[in-house]
Parts: sequence; C-alpha cells; structure tokens
Amino acid sequence: MTKEERIEQKAAWERRIADFKASGLSGAKWCAANNQKPHQLWYWLKKLEPQARPETPVRWLPVDLSDPEPTVTVRIGPAVIEVKQDFDPQLLIKLVKTLAAV
Repeated sequence: MTKEERIEQKAAWERRIADFKASGLSGAKWCAANNQKPHQLWYWLKKLEPQARPETPVRWLPVDLSDPEPTVTVRIGPAVIEVKQDFDPQLLIKLVKTLAAV
C-alpha cells in the first residue's frame, strides 16, 4: 500500500467513524448497515481516538504541608471551644464558668 493509499484509507475511516458516532447506532448495527466488519470499526476507533483528543496538560497545585497550629478542644455540654496556644487564660475561665451555668 502506498503512502497516498494509507492517507486515503485513514481519511475514509475518519469519515466512517464520524458517520458512526452521528448515527446513534450500536457498532454492530452500524457495521451491518454500512457493509463493514465490526472488528475493523473497533480497530480504527482505537487507532484514531488518541488523535481526536488533545492531551490536557497536567496542572500541579501547591499543597501546604506545614503543621497546623496546635489546639486543645474543650467540650462543655453541647458547646465546643478550640483553645490555641496564645489564648487568654482569664477569658477561658470566664467562658467555661458561663457555659457551665447554662
């Protein structure tokens, strides 16, 4: 097969595949209606598919791997308080007393 014949064969299958996709038929039904062998359709679909879809470049996203600020969780009844390292001890005492009284 010459280079020109291969180019024409590829173009013919590109047209057939476009027709197949537009038809809405199953592969077997389309092949029967168009006098084609199913294995040839699947071969050309697989062969031409990577060319039809351009590859999407990979986009890397930054990930923060730093340790989160340490906290202590205090639960008083249904209330939940997260206490960070630089908390105000007097404020925490008042808050706990208020929540305990509720």
